[in-house]
Parts: sequence; structure tokens; C-alpha cells
Amino acid sequence: MASTVLRLIPLIAAAVIGGLVVAFLADREPTASASDAPAGNPAAAVFVPQIGLAEVTQMPAAERIRLGGYVIPRRTVGLTAQAPGRVTYVAGEAGERVAAGQVVVALDDDGLQPQYRAAWADLSAQMAALQDGQTQLYKKLYGPRTSSFGGPGYDAYERMAIPFYNMAQSFFGNSFPGFGNTGTGSSPLLSQQQAQRDYAAVSAARTAYEQQLTRLAAAQSQVDGLDAQLRNRRAVAPWNGAILTRHVRVGDIVQPGQPLAEIADVDELDVEIEVPIAQLANIRVGDQVPVTINHANLWAPVAQIFPAASPGQHTVTVKLALPSGTKAAPGMYVLAWISQPGGGSPSQLSPAIPTTAIVRRGSLPVAFAVAADGTVEMRVLRIGDEQGDRTAVLSGLVAGERVVAHPSPDLKSGDPLSGHRP
Repeated sequence: MASTVLRLIPLIAAAVIGGLVVAFLADREPTASASDAPAGNPAAAVFVPQIGLAEVTQMPAAERIRLGGYVIPRRTVGLTAQAPGRVTYVAGEAGERVAAGQVVVALDDDGLQPQYRAAWADLSAQMAALQDGQTQLYKKLYGPRTSSFGGPGYDAYERMAIPFYNMAQSFFGNSFPGFGNTGTGSSPLLSQQQAQRDYAAVSAARTAYEQQLTRLAAAQSQVDGLDAQLRNRRAVAPWNGAILTRHVRVGDIVQPGQPLAEIADVDELDVEIEVPIAQLANIRVGDQVPVTINHANLWAPVAQIFPAASPGQHTVTVKLALPSGTKAAPGMYVLAWISQPGGGSPSQLSPAIPTTAIVRRGSLPVAFAVAADGTVEMRVLRIGDEQGDRTAVLSGLVAGERVVAHPSPDLKSGDPLSGHRP
């Protein structure tokens, strides 16, 4: 029994000490007094939570009109079938990359391969015949003749003596005694082999050789034509890009002119906008235009202004060149700001605040600026265009001031930034 009491003593002591601590803390709780309540209102004070602030910055977007447009590839090409056939190969689905020279769509060539092999066989035969014709012509021109009268000895004598005779005759002015008439000249002396040359046979061999050249050219042309037909059965990417649209699948039967796929260079992109005719005088090729793509702000130069206007819309198509590396894709919606007369430029900046800082009181846009005494002050604004998450302020604020980033619906002038509302 005594041991049990001894074990309970620490527990009882801990409970007593805990009760004393709780009583001590309860005595120190502040109590609301009448002096803490707002004058004329005995109810408890209203607590206003901390308010987020944003600084008034600057951006070059004053006095501009907002136009919507779309991202387009700078280069596109449509691949079409050049011959009828069955699709045997497709490089991939829409969106997949292709390299320059890569086959995108291929058609079957079973009917052309036998013709191609036959054309090459004919070309080889014509080349062999040309070689034979060349040999025959050379033989007619420079080949050996019938043995000379008198045998090989006389033939050797002629080869040695006749050149000396002709040289001497030329040296003495065709007046060598016993040959020719003086002053009239005479023909050079010919050997028996030279006299035996058949010029008609030489001409026939030359004609046969030249005719063989034409047959060889015809055979080569037939091979070239079949090469072109085989190339036409393969649609090849002209440059690096991506498959924008795929129109056929493996096994489809296509006819000449039928679309196969569309290739686009998705690394070089443009923005196409429709500019009203009244604003066309304010832009020129090379001007920098602010654009917003997917909440990102950047500058894009005017790359092309179309020479004709749309009769129905009274607008002119203008292309803006997006900088390389812009995170965009064809078809994305883009906002562009075209300057009005006397409008902003990169050297003319206007105050800008987050769009969330602007609220409407009635029909007027207002923002809540921070006053010197730590309270907020409502300012009526004249706003300009938007770029991403910021809006230009033409009047009502100056750069460097601070505004409430997310004003509550019941916020009004004179409210403190935090603490108890008076």
C-alpha cells in the first residue's frame, strides 16, 4: 500500500504544477476595453489583413492599338503525289521532325524496277558497241595494210627512202630532176600502203562510230527518265522541319496531284496580323512591334507588308518576324500593338502596373496608390494597352509609386495597409 502511494505522488505533483501554469497564463490574457473599440461603435475592431503591393514600372506601349494574330511558319511546302501508286512508307505522324533530304512518303515502284534494269542492260550493250566502233575506226585509219609488192624488204626501203625524197623535193622547190614540172609543183610521193588506203571504208567506219554515239545517248536518256520516275515516287523534305499535316497512311492508293503531307520550318516563325487601312501609314518594314505570346512580351520586326488590301475587311496583311528561339508554335494566338500617330516607341515609356491592380468603380478604371501616411489613395486612371500581365497607364500614376496589387472589393481611400480599420 505504501509503495502504491509513493508511485502516485509524482503524478499528483505534475497535475498540480500544470494547473498553476494554466491559471498564471489565464490571468495575463488582455481584455478588451472600451478605449480599444472604435469611437461610437462598442463592437470589436475590424482587422484588415496585410495588403500586397506592386511598384509602378514603365513600358513602351502607350498610344497603341491592340490587334490579334496567329503564329505561322515562315516556310511551308505541300508534298503531292507525282504519279499514281500505293503508299508504302510514311516518315511519321504530325509534329515529328524530318531532316533535309529525308523521304517523307514513298510509293511502290514494282512496275518500274524491271524497266529500270532493262534500260541499264541496254546502256551497257550500247557502251560495248561504241567501244567496238571506236576500235574499227582506229583500224581503218592507222591499221596495217596489204604487204607491199616486193616483200618486206621493199616495204622497208619505201619507209626509209620516200620521206627523204619528199623532203628533198620540198627543199628544191618541187624542181628535183625527173619529177614534176618546174614551177607547177607535184604531189608528194606515196608508199604502196598509203596508196592502198580505202577512204570509203574509213568514212563508213567513222559514220558507224558516230551513229553508235547517238544510240548510247538515247540509252542514257532512257535511264535518266526512269530515274526521274523513281524519284517522283518519293516525296522528300526540302529542308529541316516538322510534319505539319499528314494526309495519307501506308496502303492508301493515291493519284497524281493528291496531297501527301505538309512540311513546315517550325524553327523560323512569323506572326500574321490584319492591320486596318487607316493604321497602315504608321508602320514600315523594319519597325519594331511589341507582341505578347503566352504571357511573354517581346519585340518583333515588321518583315512584310502585303501590297493589296482585303476588300471585305478593309485590312492589309502584315507579317512580323519572331526572334529565333521564341517559345511558340504555329497556330498560337498573339497580341500585337501597332502605334498610332504620336504614340509610344521604345524611347517613349509610360507607367505600367499589373492588370490585377486595376479595378472599376462604376465605369471608371481606378487603382489604389500608397500615400505617404501609409494609407491607400484611390486614383482614377486613363489606361493604355496591355502587354502580358501589365497595363500601360497614360495618366493617374507616375513611375516609382506603389499600388495595391490585388485590391479587395470593399477597399476605399484612407484605409490602412494593415492593422485595424479606423
